[in-house]
Amino acid sequence: MARLQPKRRTPRRRAKPVAAPAPDRILEAALAAFAARGFDGATTREIAAAAGVPQGLVTYHYANKQALWEAAADWVFGELAMDFREAADALRDVDPATQLRATLKRFVRFVASRPELHRFMTHEGSHDGPRLRWLVDRHVRPLFEGSTALIRAAAPGVDAAHLHYMAIGAIAHVFAVAPEFARVTGRDARAPEMVEAHARAVVDLLVDGALARGVMPVPAKKARSAR
Repeated sequence: MARLQPKRRTPRRRAKPVAAPAPDRILEAALAAFAARGFDGATTREIAAAAGVPQGLVTYHYANKQALWEAAADWVFGELAMDFREAADALRDVDPATQLRATLKRFVRFVASRPELHRFMTHEGSHDGPRLRWLVDRHVRPLFEGSTALIRAAAPGVDAAHLHYMAIGAIAHVFAVAPEFARVTGRDARAPEMVEAHARAVVDLLVDGALARGVMPVPAKKARSAR
């Protein structure tokens, strides 16, 4: 009698990771390119290559580089605005100082996950022009007004605009220069434990310091001398 041969098992195929939709990959690649090289230095060719799509697909979705730049800005600021709305909803019933502390901690986590935002704004915010005016009117000013209103409610008498921009610098710079930080310190700025330590430090030094000492009073406007 012939021996029964053991039945061979067909090896299971590993499920391939699901790639993000092409439009999302294009916007993510565009944000990274504009953040690294600015509007003039970035090209749709390199953005298409980074997104893993034909260049024709980029031009199919976005008529030109300006339209792609605007879409990338809308995308990342839309994520940030949604994060702030969720924070506001969750913190609706707590006092302004607690809201400010929690909101800043969420912003630290957001910027750690999207360091390109600060690099992008460093390029565009360093000189005036049509793109900066578009950004300010569409995204920056609404966020600034919400932030400074919360700061004024939490710390009356503090220069809210000054604290707003001081917080952005203190929060975002370490993540924007994460490769430098790693080279100098041997630590990963975006590691979860580092992100949380940074969030606590920002709140302790900036928010609690401002509340305790009333630092950065709003400067008095100088009276104009009569001619």
